[in-house]
Amino acid sequence: MLRIGRPAFIILAFILMAGGRTIASGVKAENTPTTDTAVRGRELLTLLETRYKETQTYQGEFDQVKKSEVFLEEVRSKGKFWYQRTGRFRCEYLPPNAQVNLILDNTAYMYIPEIKQVEVYHFKSSDSPVKKLNHMLLGFGASVKDVLEVYDVRWLQEEETPEAFALIFKPIRQSTTEEENFQFEAIKIWVKKDALLPSRLVFIETGGDRTEVTLTNVEFNKKIKDSVFKPDFPKDAEVIEQN
Repeated sequence: MLRIGRPAFIILAFILMAGGRTIASGVKAENTPTTDTAVRGRELLTLLETRYKETQTYQGEFDQVKKSEVFLEEVRSKGKFWYQRTGRFRCEYLPPNAQVNLILDNTAYMYIPEIKQVEVYHFKSSDSPVKKLNHMLLGFGASVKDVLEVYDVRWLQEEETPEAFALIFKPIRQSTTEEENFQFEAIKIWVKKDALLPSRLVFIETGGDRTEVTLTNVEFNKKIKDSVFKPDFPKDAEVIEQN
């Protein structure tokens, strides 16, 4: 049976935590006339960075569909996510594919209730903060400079709609270690033009598998209880240190 799989927040690199407030209504994503896909991609990233520069928290819900080319199966999941600047993120997949992804500063946890197992990942101070993020944060104001060090980012003119523009991120380097390698070939993201709000992400994984995430009910700067970010897993859960 196809499972959710190893969470992308462990694999992704160079997606910095950043937040923001609503930019001036006069800034429009569709006003730039250039047709150079790389230039336009940088322009749109800059709009997102500005849009979320000062956001302190955001939270929302998501629907996810993971399709496997090998097993010819698909897994549909729903969940919620919470982010607090700086350095705290939680993503919960709801039953029947229950899973908790939690990031606290330099430590990440993945808890699978079905097998009562917690995987723990530690990040060095020299690691990019992006390594610590879940893929659903990609469209929320990542640093343009840091993103472009790791990704070739292009505007997807052919996939733009009247309501949303589209971007594609392709890794431009590979690590020498398997653990740090990107395990996807590209990420596509659609952002609503009116509110500059990410609405849909598609991950094209190495091997052909695809994961599509649709974000809903996203709210900004609402107070989040401290308990949301507490690594309060069952005492009898098996803890596996991954590094």
